Amino acid sequence: MLSVAAMGALAIPLPILPDRMVTRLRGALAHDTATRHGISLTTDARALLANVDSEQNAARALGRKAAEAIGFAILKRGLGPLGALTNVARALEVFAFGHLFDRYVAQVRQSGAVRIHAEEARKIRETIDRAFLHAFSPMLRPTPITLPDSVEDLRDEFTRWIDTAILTGASLPSYVERRLEAAFDEVVSHDG
Repeated sequence: MLSVAAMGALAIPLPILPDRMVTRLRGALAHDTATRHGISLTTDARALLANVDSEQNAARALGRKAAEAIGFAILKRGLGPLGALTNVARALEVFAFGHLFDRYVAQVRQSGAVRIHAEEARKIRETIDRAFLHAFSPMLRPTPITLPDSVEDLRDEFTRWIDTAILTGASLPSYVERRLEAAFDEVVSHDG
């Protein structure tokens, strides 16, 4: 739901407001995730995790800003789907952040401390950012889903195509999650 809110925030044609709204969404997501695991965030840690632009990658932030500006220009001209790509990318980034931060806290974090400080948040942020970019690698192989053997298929050809389209769309979030998890696991194991 917060990913959808991030998409909506980008639809606001003001230059500063969308970033602030997405930062607030990411901060709430970080707080909620940490709280569910019995951990608190220092103010600095929350700011590092919530900030739309990573400290490490100013060039990527500049590129994203340029893509968003181009997206808004395209959107104004009525070429909707192309302009909406920046919104979808931002929503995916928010979703990836929440999912991978939860994965980090649940499976990777070895510290028994009940508080995440800025230094750990910086490491988490760098790992999540690298995993997000790595998720787009064509070399990445997420774990496949094993489906049970099918029974006799009595559907007509048209129904088979419609069912395939519906089920492919429905399984897309699972596929994205599996790619993010595989990328995150590779980044974490590489940092080892």
